[in-house]
Amino acid sequence: MNIFKFEFRRGLKTMVYWTVSTVSIIAMFMALFPSMSGMKDIISTEINSIPPALLEALNFSEAVDFSNIFDYSAYCFQYIAMAFAMYGGILGVSSLIREEGEGTIEFLYSKPVSREKILWSKVFSSTILFLIYSVFVSLTTILMSMVVKNEGIEISELLRNMGNIFLGITLLGYIFMAIGVIISSALKKEKGATSMIVGLFFSTYIIGIASKLKESLDWMKYISPYEWVVPANIIKDGIEGKFIIIGVVIIIISLLIANYVYKKKDLNIN
Repeated sequence: MNIFKFEFRRGLKTMVYWTVSTVSIIAMFMALFPSMSGMKDIISTEINSIPPALLEALNFSEAVDFSNIFDYSAYCFQYIAMAFAMYGGILGVSSLIREEGEGTIEFLYSKPVSREKILWSKVFSSTILFLIYSVFVSLTTILMSMVVKNEGIEISELLRNMGNIFLGITLLGYIFMAIGVIISSALKKEKGATSMIVGLFFSTYIIGIASKLKESLDWMKYISPYEWVVPANIIKDGIEGKFIIIGVVIIIISLLIANYVYKKKDLNIN
């Protein structure tokens, strides 16, 4: 029984839905970009009226220029990063609990396969589905950016910045996927699983905002994966190596914990 192929085919339709939805949102953002140059003064006035501390919490700077493709993209891709995190998390949290929720777990375990093989086949399937989603969204975004970019912006600079942004938010998605797999390995019922991972993401997102309100709270950014890959920061300084390392470590540890929990789990077989 090829579990990977089965899971991949089952998740393909949802992946296409997420891809089309995300690309459509990006296309809408990019379609609005050419009009930003005419609204530059209005937007700058509005932004300058916001307290600096709140601007920083919302990942703005006082010098933000929405008529610049990079500043504009940094703002828009905050929301795309959220989509990446949520899709990755949903893939992870639904990976192991689905059969128990649908009542098909008994059939799956009647086959000569170990729990480890089931888990890693499902994880691999989710990993490939998310990678396809990320690559397709990245490439279409880069192509759209090339069409609307400012004159004088080098293609190499555009590719570097966009590539770094998507590298960062792809890592974000995989982090929440791995955390989702832990949740999926522990839960006995599918109900509420998606809400749990989405709620976890937004909880860490709020923690990230709080970390910027006071200098004494700066340590809180280390428990907010979103803060590690804020698009504006990536364009300005690149991705910090320490956050890549922390992210990879979280993914590995999460999957190992999920593997242990799943092997010990009492399955809900009717």
